[in-house]
Amino acid sequence: MNAATKNAVESALVALLAAACCLWFLISAANAEGEPSAALLTFLSLGIAAGLMAHWVFMGQALKRSGRGLLPWMLALVLLAPLGSVALLVLLYSAEDKQPQA
Repeated sequence: MNAATKNAVESALVALLAAACCLWFLISAANAEGEPSAALLTFLSLGIAAGLMAHWVFMGQALKRSGRGLLPWMLALVLLAPLGSVALLVLLYSAEDKQPQA
């Protein structure tokens, strides 16, 4: 995997981590005693949405830089949310092993 593709994959994983943190805080705020703040729930939901969108954009950049078909993989990423990302990451990292070492 070249440096540009690896950079896009790492950025996609950081964006996914940010979305997962927002999801964690959203669940814990919703389960807290008393009624949670509507503003907090709204901002955490927006954080999840922004993190997922950033993840998809960075995975799309990784797809373009690796030379794979953009449309079928992006449909798989969106429709098969966690499994599509895992499958693409496995393929990208397995392609790294097939390249000849210098």
